[in-house]
Amino acid sequence: MKRALLHPERCRNCQPCPAEQACSTHHAFFRETPADKPWVDFYRCSGCLKCKAACPFDAIEGITQPCNGKGKLGW
Repeated sequence: MKRALLHPERCRNCQPCPAEQACSTHHAFFRETPADKPWVDFYRCSGCLKCKAACPFDAIEGITQPCNGKGKLGW
């Protein structure tokens, strides 16, 4: 199962954020306040990684997490 991981040290906090706009679920990115850098909710991320392709600063990485052997994700 793939998910998007945002690296805050690479994020330039674009307004509007192209990665956030490219999100296929439109619900995986969150900000505590409009001025804060976004973060990705692993449980809402579909793993499409459209956000990774859209980020001009390469702040998003695609990561893979296998199931825990009991049919549940190991997030």
